[in-house]
Amino acid sequence: MSVPGSNLSPPPTPPPEMPASFAEWRFQPIPQAECVEAYRPGGYHPVHFGDYFHNRRYQVINKLGYGQYSTVWLARDIQVSEFVALKIKTAKDSIDDREVAVLNHLNTSRASSIIGSEHVVCLKDSFYHQGPNGKHLCLVFELLGDNIYSVLEGYSYETTGSERTLTKFPKPIAKRILKNVLLGLNFLHQNGVVHGDLQPGNFLSSIKGLDSLRPADIEVKSQEAADEFELQEAVVEVERLDGKLDKWAPKYLAMPQSLVESDQWPVFPIKISDLGAATLTLEALTAKTPVMPIGLRSPELILNSHPLDTYIDIWSFGCLMFEMFVGKKLLAVMPLMPGSNIDNRNDDNLLQMHQILGPLPENLLVKWTRSGKYFRPGSREHYNSLIEGPEGIPNLGPNMEAMIRQAVTEEEEAGVIISLLREMLNYDPLKRPSALEIMKNSFWDDDGET
Repeated sequence: MSVPGSNLSPPPTPPPEMPASFAEWRFQPIPQAECVEAYRPGGYHPVHFGDYFHNRRYQVINKLGYGQYSTVWLARDIQVSEFVALKIKTAKDSIDDREVAVLNHLNTSRASSIIGSEHVVCLKDSFYHQGPNGKHLCLVFELLGDNIYSVLEGYSYETTGSERTLTKFPKPIAKRILKNVLLGLNFLHQNGVVHGDLQPGNFLSSIKGLDSLRPADIEVKSQEAADEFELQEAVVEVERLDGKLDKWAPKYLAMPQSLVESDQWPVFPIKISDLGAATLTLEALTAKTPVMPIGLRSPELILNSHPLDTYIDIWSFGCLMFEMFVGKKLLAVMPLMPGSNIDNRNDDNLLQMHQILGPLPENLLVKWTRSGKYFRPGSREHYNSLIEGPEGIPNLGPNMEAMIRQAVTEEEEAGVIISLLREMLNYDPLKRPSALEIMKNSFWDDDGET
């Protein structure tokens, strides 16, 4: 509720740091959108429908999505009359950004003989935009659809008529998705790029009929329409708790809108996106904070036991291959929330590896300084140091092989999948196969078109 007279004087500039408590918030939280409090110096750039960027070349039409470090918009490239995805990074994340360098490096290799380029998102343009919260790096990409799990969720609702969500794709479709991702990984790795955040949210579907889509087919949502609440389902008004005008935040937050029909499977080719965590292998790879979900992190990444390289992506791909065929996560670690203890989450992940994939080798246990909480000295026997006994150690049930055989009924195919996963999930990163070596397995031969 506005305080009478409180909007007569302008509000102070918010600090770049996020508020430590809700008592310091300027706005009411808005669900299903980016954190409204992140619209502050160093944070998101406020965007409205109809806004123009880069000398009026790109006009914002709709919102596609958002992440911790950027918002993504459907835009029209007026110069060439086509639709694009416009990614606007936070001002803080635009400083010393490496994503654009990696993407430009990949663009120079697209005409080479390295297979898989069509399975990695293509950068079309980049520029900087000055706004009330700072200078923002803007990346223009080819337009793609939803990530594969959003497609699965939408398809589940349309086909089942209920809130029950299918946990996995039919096996032939899962296999084809994985083959597409492998091809994209091969292109990245052959060009010396480590993705660093390989997860389903970064596997995007193509859009059916995009080549024939005309600007007249999509209505440009205007600022005036939003102001008049003609788009009530697409936007939520942003108001300060004190009633003052806020120049750092937009007038409304737009809800992401899907461009993919909800009653269809992913449109191929699938493409790997979001190279914000990517690194060139030729650069000096110092220890950096991982951004991928903890359950997809390799043991050497958690324990910083080996220089970063392409094999961390291979481990993540192995975890995802299990997930696509079984319909559940291989290592089900709770997500890292604000205030969570990263050490406890890492311990959970390593313990699950130990129980599901097999005992961790001695060289990793030595690096795991907290392993004494869970194992007796000189022993692989589980041990709870708080009660000096095995009680309290969760039993995670069957190992990886048993879960695969339960989900994949054909014995020979299950055996091939297990063999591939054992290679990819080798505790020794130097013994994991490359994406190209994985693709050479005859398992992928009958996946259909790539």
